[in-house]
Amino acid sequence: MPVTIRNLGTEDYKSVRDIFHDAFDSHNLSVKDLGVSWRNRSAPDSYGIYSSEGDLLGFAIVSFHKKNGTNRYLDYLAVHSSFRGQDLGSTLLTHIIDICRENRTSIHLYPVKSERIKAWYRSHGFRDSNGEYMNLHFYETRSD
Repeated sequence: MPVTIRNLGTEDYKSVRDIFHDAFDSHNLSVKDLGVSWRNRSAPDSYGIYSSEGDLLGFAIVSFHKKNGTNRYLDYLAVHSSFRGQDLGSTLLTHIIDICRENRTSIHLYPVKSERIKAWYRSHGFRDSNGEYMNLHFYETRSD
């Protein structure tokens, strides 16, 4: 399936919200959490993956790291269930990783509880950090 990746715009919020509802357990994550991330996102670093018809199939919301503004947090990455299993999430994550590599910045994940999801992130180069956090660094660090 031909897809394109581009920055998310304000016109995408309704579709992002629909995918969020489809992808995440509403008992653990509220749409209010999505709203906070959306408002605090780094717009140039947050992307959608779109069909050739322009439909949003998945999204990644990225924000600035509060202690180190050059590093990023991947707040959410989700693909609509109708399009999973087609490597769209990997395509989107690889795009974000490539940009971090070019800019020699890090990307951090909030605590990841699912072993299956942790394994998926590890397969893309992320490493376990303190607690259930995971990181991917493109510069020397004092510790891994």
